[in-house]
Amino acid sequence: MESKVIFLAGLTSYKQQAQLTQKLLNIIGVHQVHVSLEKSIVQITFDTPANLNNIEKEIYDDGYTILF
Repeated sequence: MESKVIFLAGLTSYKQQAQLTQKLLNIIGVHQVHVSLEKSIVQITFDTPANLNNIEKEIYDDGYTILF
């Protein structure tokens, strides 16, 4: 199991925070997600078949910019 922190831009409301959390939890292999509106980060725990590229693509496709 892997844990990562993803920094992003464009997260501005609690509604977006809840929607992004739910979208990431729907990815097969994702176990835990914490989206922080205040810090603009996503803390995520996952294992195969999920991978960091797929997770970042979902975040990008939802309209957010991945900073690093």
